[in-house]
Amino acid sequence: MIQPRKWWVGLPVLAILFTIVATSDVEKIEKDLGDRVRAALDKSPGAIEGARVAVDGRDVRLSGVVLSPAAVAQAVRTVELQEGVRAVSDATTPPPSAQPFAFSLERKGKTLALSGNAPVPGERAPVRAAAAGKGLELSDSSVSALGAPKNYAALASFCVALLDAIGDGRVSVSDAALTVTGSAASFDGYDRAAAALREPPEGVSVKAAEIAPPRVSPFVWSAAKSGEAVSLFGYAPSEKTRETLVAEAAGLGAASDQTRVAGGAPGDFAVAASAALRALDQLASGKASISDGVVSIEGAGKTNISAPAVEASLRSALPKSFRLGEVSVAAGAISPFVFTARKQEDKLSLAGYAPDAAARARIVQQAERDFGAVDDGLAIADGAPKGFAEAASAALRALSRLDVGVAALSDSSLAFEGAAYNVKAQFDIRARLSRELPEGYENAVRLGLATTTDEIPPTRLYAALSETASKGLSFGADNRIAETSLPVIDALAFVLLRSPGAAVDIAGRFAGAGSQAEDEAIGLRRAEAVRDYLIEAGVEAARLSASGAAAADGNGRRIEFSIR
Repeated sequence: MIQPRKWWVGLPVLAILFTIVATSDVEKIEKDLGDRVRAALDKSPGAIEGARVAVDGRDVRLSGVVLSPAAVAQAVRTVELQEGVRAVSDATTPPPSAQPFAFSLERKGKTLALSGNAPVPGERAPVRAAAAGKGLELSDSSVSALGAPKNYAALASFCVALLDAIGDGRVSVSDAALTVTGSAASFDGYDRAAAALREPPEGVSVKAAEIAPPRVSPFVWSAAKSGEAVSLFGYAPSEKTRETLVAEAAGLGAASDQTRVAGGAPGDFAVAASAALRALDQLASGKASISDGVVSIEGAGKTNISAPAVEASLRSALPKSFRLGEVSVAAGAISPFVFTARKQEDKLSLAGYAPDAAARARIVQQAERDFGAVDDGLAIADGAPKGFAEAASAALRALSRLDVGVAALSDSSLAFEGAAYNVKAQFDIRARLSRELPEGYENAVRLGLATTTDEIPPTRLYAALSETASKGLSFGADNRIAETSLPVIDALAFVLLRSPGAAVDIAGRFAGAGSQAEDEAIGLRRAEAVRDYLIEAGVEAARLSASGAAAADGNGRRIEFSIR
């Protein structure tokens, strides 16, 4: 049974089905038409940049940036001839005018990415060629724009060459201003990039260049001083630091620089290197060096500069991130070069310097022989004038003939003062110093006489004479008193002068290879030599007598005193 009133229930469903079918057909038609249009545009690659195709039914709309008006007109005609196309709407626009015209080239490995503004693709061939020539693959995401500089090709090629030298990095250009950042992989590349930046293409200015130099390990630097010349070697962390250190080195003398900029410097490097140069300034010659965080120094100090002084000044100036390594510094020459010998209470004190170890040993040995107890305070140093050790020896010989006194050498000047045992010694010491001091040495002698008020009673005279003579009296081949025994004979005279009135017999005993008579004659001559010297020293002749005898007990060659 037919029920017309219920048909309307199925009509909406039928309408939806018809709409789906119709819409599906339209979408298929539009997709097919769009695909054919895009395929046709692909045959004109230089026409539209960023070409977009919109299809509405059988109407086609083209948009994008016009690269070539003629090519766009041809592309529109090609689209119009496509089957099913009813109308073509040309919505393409000319390239924008870029102000400023800016682009960047960034390198990562072997890939070179171009971004920002660029001329139309046909004018980008030099960039691709430059990249290919350096073995780099160009990835182009740039956008065409008007306003490219006239030397764009040369500028872009320059940028590619920079990145080829540096390695990974980025070059940005805004109109005629260039900025480059990166990290050089080698010194050769760093040098090539630096040289290129000094001569950019005409009309281009380098706004900023931040190229990190290659890293080195260990990071080393040194400054060597020889005479008035200072030479720098190794690395500096930046050009500014390098120039600062060269300027500081020039303050020490004629500076030559063989350093180069490198990465990998420890923190506070500039502070440590500056401290090392200041320490080097304390040396007459030497070398200050840095290896990573360790500073070392070696050489010879300037006049009056000691190794501890150099070490202390350098240690206090180093930043906390650095430590002091080897310090091998010879003390500098001493000026004035001094030597002091002081005799007091039968003891000798030595102070000052000797020119070398051998000279020091000779001086100390002489002092121990002539004075006995010696307080040795001598140090070894450079800077002694010629003949200094000989002058010190002459001063000691003169000092040994004093009761108390001081001999002070300062370079080639001797100041000598004290109390002689007697007038003869007083006169003789002056004459001998003038004669024995090396050529060019001056002397200022102030001598008094030792006091004789402290008398020796007759009961103690023999003991005093025997004790003094026990130091030894020597004679030469002519039986005269030897030079080395002058201090002893002077001291004997001093004993006798402190015991007035006592008569003394001087007996010379000798045991030789000759006859008894010959031995007695030699003994007599030696006793007479002693008596004559004592008389010249101020002892009354009437108090003294001399005799000679052969030494029968085998203990020959001696002087004996007896009190009458």
